[in-house]
Amino acid sequence: MFKKYLRIRFNAFKEKYKNLYSKEAWDYIEEHFFLDLHEFEVPDILMQVYSELGVYPSPAMYYRQHLKELKSHFNLDRNILDVGSGMIPAFGNLIAEEQIRLGKGTITVYDPVLVQTVPKYDNMTNHKEVFDENTDLSSCDLITGLMTCEVTPLLIKKAINNDKDFYIAMCGCVHAPLRSMSGLVGTSPDIYQEMVIDKAKSLIKDKNRELHVTRIHNNPHNYPILYSKKN
Repeated sequence: MFKKYLRIRFNAFKEKYKNLYSKEAWDYIEEHFFLDLHEFEVPDILMQVYSELGVYPSPAMYYRQHLKELKSHFNLDRNILDVGSGMIPAFGNLIAEEQIRLGKGTITVYDPVLVQTVPKYDNMTNHKEVFDENTDLSSCDLITGLMTCEVTPLLIKKAINNDKDFYIAMCGCVHAPLRSMSGLVGTSPDIYQEMVIDKAKSLIKDKNRELHVTRIHNNPHNYPILYSKKN
């Protein structure tokens, strides 16, 4: 019965969004949606669909775990900017729901591959755009991002330089090589993460605030989370 109900919901999602995905992305989603329903770790494009359809338990618990962790450090009743939100902005949608429950706050999401360009909630604004040096941060109070990949160093830099609170969960990729006297050398995700953390510590030391680094240990993507709030 549950699988039949889920098939109906998935087909409705397919009718609405299939043509907005690349063929490669959609083919992956359709092939793996039922196969990976109870897997521990799956790609984010699949987690986003599970979250959108309210499938729990599933790998979409990733977003709920981060929402719980975010709420343990910050109030959400303010203007939030979520970067690298995904094709379906699953984390942003959960934040929007929480803000509606609180009766206060807005969420703006940024991702150049966004397919859910029409916001689900009135307190949301969706931008199918790249976050870059020129992105205006003046109206936001808190910056969030989950697995923001190559934009992570820029995101941290802009948050610190603009004195914004932030919560950024790193990915498991390597987006920059190390340099040695003989040129460029490869590195591991752990070393790359430490490089980013060290750079963040260097940037924040003159801002009269503290950088915190934590992890969600029962999360399949157990990568460092960097967060900081103004004193």
